[in-house]
Amino acid sequence: MFVGYSNLQAEGVPDRNDPNNFFSNDFLNHRTTMHGVDAEIMLYPIASSLIGLTGNISFNRKGRSAEVGTGSNSETTNVWYFMAGPSYVFPDQGRLVPLVRILAGIAHTGYEAAIERSAANGKLRSTFNIGSTDFAMAFGAGLDVKVNERFKVRIIQVDYAPIFLGDRSVAVLGQAGVLQPRLLEGQRQDNIRFTFGVTF
Repeated sequence: MFVGYSNLQAEGVPDRNDPNNFFSNDFLNHRTTMHGVDAEIMLYPIASSLIGLTGNISFNRKGRSAEVGTGSNSETTNVWYFMAGPSYVFPDQGRLVPLVRILAGIAHTGYEAAIERSAANGKLRSTFNIGSTDFAMAFGAGLDVKVNERFKVRIIQVDYAPIFLGDRSVAVLGQAGVLQPRLLEGQRQDNIRFTFGVTF
């Protein structure tokens, strides 16, 4: 079992006209940092095998708020990953235990904006929520350091964790107050997840 801190570099709206979008010098400028937790369990169907089956859950959040007059405005973005797949643990290298894995599953991205104001009869709160659940994968590697036979410290784990956003239709307010449909074509959100913690 593993549990640890997760730092998700979540991609915003990518510039698809930039052929070097993923590997450019502006790598971090295209992303926002989301903090959270990561947990997983690895099972070995064959006792002496170095290949295991890993189930992974992670949660990351980014929020901000501002005091405005008699109340506040806030917005929060949450990203959940639920994935599973094969992992390979390299043969014992003394205290160092490298591993690689490929995971697949779903990711849920949720966004909430809220406005809260004080009034004579209490507080008034208005919220807007939207969410999307899409196919996701993770291709990653990590390095554990053995403390003893039952306890390890994962000093680093890096996953390329893309989310494949599906096509969706939205209604946009057009001229004369008429709602007009718009199609948003699916894109790939190229997220990078950094994790460290403990394995036991």
